[in-house]
Amino acid sequence: MQVYNTNHAISGSYSNENQASSEVVKSNDFSNVMSTVETKTSVESDPYKSLPMDTNQGHQKMNLDDYFSPRAPSQAHVNIMDIPLLLPTAHNVDTLSKYSEGKFKDLLSEYNIPSPPTSIEFDAEGKLVLPKDYPYASELKQAFDEHPEVEKALSTTAALASHYAGITEGAAFRDEMSTANSQADQERIVQKYSYLFDDNRPAAQIILAFAEDGSMLVGQSRA
Repeated sequence: MQVYNTNHAISGSYSNENQASSEVVKSNDFSNVMSTVETKTSVESDPYKSLPMDTNQGHQKMNLDDYFSPRAPSQAHVNIMDIPLLLPTAHNVDTLSKYSEGKFKDLLSEYNIPSPPTSIEFDAEGKLVLPKDYPYASELKQAFDEHPEVEKALSTTAALASHYAGITEGAAFRDEMSTANSQADQERIVQKYSYLFDDNRPAAQIILAFAEDGSMLVGQSRA
């Protein structure tokens, strides 16, 4: 499996003191869209109590710890329309990436897991997929079982990044169509992006790649 990044990246950059920085590959092939996110190795105490997020109810501050924490059954009726839904925007993916990276690092430390997997993915059903050769798979799965909020944060990051990649692909088509000067240009552009109109087109498969220190890179994987 390979990981690609392009100039259609989410704002930010990935760095690692123990790893040479890689050049962002410029490409207009939207099937290779990748989101590179800025990460921080140090996390202040409780920096996520009130973060501005893009939701279906507007731009509002949210407590991500509460948002991802398992909710106890309640007898009170809850209107699903009252629950804010996170939108697939660059800001949200960037913020969630920082958040889930910090929580994942804390989890590794709490369970004394020496190193993270090289990657984490979630299949079409949202189930966790770890590399087959990862030596601490059972320990990490136990940690996730006992702290499902961390796995949920990671899976939500991957899901929003996948939707964002799809939106970015569509934006390129619209941009080119807006500058088309003739019917021939329009037909050429439609042919170029014909895959966008395939109802069976799979969603972008997102991979969360990790450095030895737990720093995380969000990108699109290709076999």
